[in-house]
Amino acid sequence: MKRLQIKARPNWQAEVERHGLKFHTPEGHPYWDESVCYRFNAREVDELEAATEELQRLCLLAGQFIIDHDRFDDFHIPTAARPLIRDAWGKEPPSIYGRFDLMYNGASSNGRAAPPKLLEYNANTPTSLLEASVIQ
Repeated sequence: MKRLQIKARPNWQAEVERHGLKFHTPEGHPYWDESVCYRFNAREVDELEAATEELQRLCLLAGQFIIDHDRFDDFHIPTAARPLIRDAWGKEPPSIYGRFDLMYNGASSNGRAAPPKLLEYNANTPTSLLEASVIQ
């Protein structure tokens, strides 16, 4: 994996705002960074893909566990929302879309890649589709 310095797109702020990302620089601190990108080789892409598939599988299992064991209180999910969650989960194949924020360097001192580590999962948030698709 290579971290590359690049030149930001001309007028990138207006461009990302046009697509709906209005909070690219909250309080003067950049949230969206156009000055770097990453280049991955095929092995790294395969490793990240396998890690995200496993993380997605585990997140769906966790969702099922919460429903099966009535653990909604643990997440402060309002009582009124619980039947809606159960109904939606049961009517269609469980799905969550989101963006995994991973820590990954592609290499380690012993020559083996350090596995990706999950920092955060932004699931079913309104910004996930913007950040992971049209804005890029």
